[in-house]
Amino acid sequence: MNSMEISVFLENIRYGRKISQDDFCSGIVSLRQYQRYRNGECEITYEKLEQFANKLGIPTKKMMYEFERSRSIQYKMITMFYNAVVNRDAALAKEYKAKVEKENIFDEDRQLYFNHALMMNDYYRGIITKADMLDSTSKLINYPTIIKQKFLTDIEVLILSFLLTLSEGYEQMRLLNKLTELFENEDWIMSGESNFAYSLILMRMSQVYGIQKNFSQVIKYCDLGIKRGIYCKQYYLMEYFYYYRALANFRLECYDIYEESLFRCYGVLHLEGNKKKIEKFTNLIEKDFHINFDAFIINYLKKGIL
Repeated sequence: MNSMEISVFLENIRYGRKISQDDFCSGIVSLRQYQRYRNGECEITYEKLEQFANKLGIPTKKMMYEFERSRSIQYKMITMFYNAVVNRDAALAKEYKAKVEKENIFDEDRQLYFNHALMMNDYYRGIITKADMLDSTSKLINYPTIIKQKFLTDIEVLILSFLLTLSEGYEQMRLLNKLTELFENEDWIMSGESNFAYSLILMRMSQVYGIQKNFSQVIKYCDLGIKRGIYCKQYYLMEYFYYYRALANFRLECYDIYEESLFRCYGVLHLEGNKKKIEKFTNLIEKDFHINFDAFIINYLKKGIL
């Protein structure tokens, strides 16, 4: 059991029940020992946890259930904030940011996740420059030293993938090679609680491989993103995977797969029904392929019938 996480949870309940820290620790542990728990310097035994639960007037099993539920809710809340930032939805980002800031964040990994989202939010709003964003993000995860590590968390890899989109030349290639190495052996990525990060990482890799005209790699990572999405029954960024897959196959003159990918892209877009997103992708596709997207879909369906 992570003592830092459970201590943050206990603190939230203690504060909510208006119990002073002195009274909370009295007869159980010293304040110094309690601070050690909060700093993650030692583990809380189940016996001590039961005593803290009694002080709060909550059965231990119920408290642990609420702890796991709260952890999950907090992670999802940070993910919603991050997603709103990525989608440049300022109103939604502001709403979720306020919700996250009301609570103590359970662990360092979540804090890293949230801090990165805050920095991206400032960058997309024009508060900080690209150069400042590169510098701040590099310091946040100790880049480039971090890429010497064999094992990374999914949040660290997510942040590296963001650096990938900002970098150029040698630095971009170094980052892309590291990310590719990690996905060649996924055991080196310590996964978290959401497949959101994986989808975004794969999308960014596909995008950069496309810019470099390495179309076989675009197809490889788009297929991986599609496979993950279908397996997890979540379709986040699926329209990008089909769009990039269509572009790569078109450039390689694999026209059957290009057409099938565009058809699936159309299906994902209209299943979601986001008018702004449909308009965005329609404009992109009609410009890239010199087609009328709706007419293309009608003709594709006719071919299938015939």
